[in-house]
Amino acid sequence: MFSGIVQTKSEGHESSKTDSGIKLKITSNESFYLNIKKGDSVSVDGVCLTVTDFGKNYAFFDVIPETLRCTNLNEINEKRIFNLERSLKFGDEVGGHLVSGHVHETGTVEEVTIGDEYILKISFSNNLSKYLFKKGYVAINGASLTIKDKEENHLTVALIPETLQATNLNNLIKGDKVNLEADQQIVATVDSTSN
Repeated sequence: MFSGIVQTKSEGHESSKTDSGIKLKITSNESFYLNIKKGDSVSVDGVCLTVTDFGKNYAFFDVIPETLRCTNLNEINEKRIFNLERSLKFGDEVGGHLVSGHVHETGTVEEVTIGDEYILKISFSNNLSKYLFKKGYVAINGASLTIKDKEENHLTVALIPETLQATNLNNLIKGDKVNLEADQQIVATVDSTSN
């Protein structure tokens, strides 16, 4: 589990195709990878990935076809910056909301408005709509955010300067794909009442 509070951003990456998807190497600051070990979970743009190898300032991850199909990790380019968060330890503070790292779907950035507030408008499918509501939580590329407003297939979030500085959300432009994860407590509640 993760808190949705992005701890750092990537400083570089390399990816190569394998027989079972891609191998992804993500470089970041040494303090982020301090005491990391094989098998640890890291949220990479909101996707829970397992460390397969590591060094002082990097880790390797295997990304399988199912993950590539369900997330925006199939759209890696040389300018890509990833939001990174290590998994929670028992007793850690949860500053955002509990995030599993199991992305529900990708959404599309429809509009970026920079004015008195920095607003992102994101579209999503009918399947996700029932789990999202005004003032509820959503994880966008792994960052825990409060939904400012929600229409049938669109939501808006207002980003504070700290979030813009700490995450890759300030790099988004119209048409970009983002990883969306609804609040797991809401998903469990809605699914249990509809069954």
